[in-house]
Amino acid sequence: MDNWNILLENRDDGLTVATVLEVPNLQATDKTKQGAIEKVRQLLQERLAKAEIIQISLPKKSSDYKTSLMKFAGIFAEDPDFQEIMSDIRKEREAVGAGLGI
Repeated sequence: MDNWNILLENRDDGLTVATVLEVPNLQATDKTKQGAIEKVRQLLQERLAKAEIIQISLPKKSSDYKTSLMKFAGIFAEDPDFQEIMSDIRKEREAVGAGLGI
């Protein structure tokens, strides 16, 4: 990785804390912003000299919530009573909404 994200925080005592966001426990403190950056850069280089960064992947779930519900899409398309039931539900919701001032 070539670029790293560094969080710079100014403390009440006038010191600056530099934290590598990708490695939150890697921090350096200095009187100046540039000094904190240089210190955290050195710490990161030392740590990476003894380590490596790799990527791993995890298998995707075979069925998530949205996909599992899609098997029910359109099951009432040929049901003659479905539109009537939906119309009744809509009327009830509108009546309740009107009673609540919605």
